Amino acid sequence: MRVNFQEVKLFGDKTVKCCGGCGRRLKRTKKFCQTLNPFNKTTEGRIKEYDDIYPELKAELAEWKAQPERCSHCTSQSNKRKINE
Repeated sequence: MRVNFQEVKLFGDKTVKCCGGCGRRLKRTKKFCQTLNPFNKTTEGRIKEYDDIYPELKAELAEWKAQPERCSHCTSQSNKRKINE
């Protein structure tokens, strides 16, 4: 028997400059989600509802948007420098 729980999801996207020094513009997209199920509980022990989950997802999204991003080129260049040292 398979049970599908309702998913509460929030999509976020950001456009930032690379923090690796090249200054390229990067576009990133990410999905934040939790399900409404009997195992997803609050710290008090009650089952989370939509009104409990959505603010958590918004907080996760805001934290992710504040993080700097690196392009794949700068990431590979820094990895090569670490190997050569």
